[in-house]
Amino acid sequence: MAGIATVVAVYGVYQLGIGPVSVAQSTDPNHPVLASSRKKAGYTALALVGSLFLITKDANIAILGAGTIVFMELNYRHAIMADPMSGKIQNPNPETAYEPAQNVVPMFAQGETG
Repeated sequence: MAGIATVVAVYGVYQLGIGPVSVAQSTDPNHPVLASSRKKAGYTALALVGSLFLITKDANIAILGAGTIVFMELNYRHAIMADPMSGKIQNPNPETAYEPAQNVVPMFAQGETG
């Protein structure tokens, strides 16, 4: 019973901290406010599960609580990163994405002069 209560408590932390997944899915992709709210809800849920485990010393609480945190993190990460129109995942940092090198001297031409 305590494990089920932990699952419900973790779910409640995410619902109160971020809101429904459908709302997160319908916002702009990689919105910084939603990303910080997800992190805060994750840390709060982790502290809740950890404290409940330390109080009760019941492994079911740790297993079910950690599993619920992982499930909620994956669910919200997908909802926050997806574009609402296309449904495709968007790169959170497009400026750090791979770009081919520009103006590179080929190996066979290096060291040649004029």
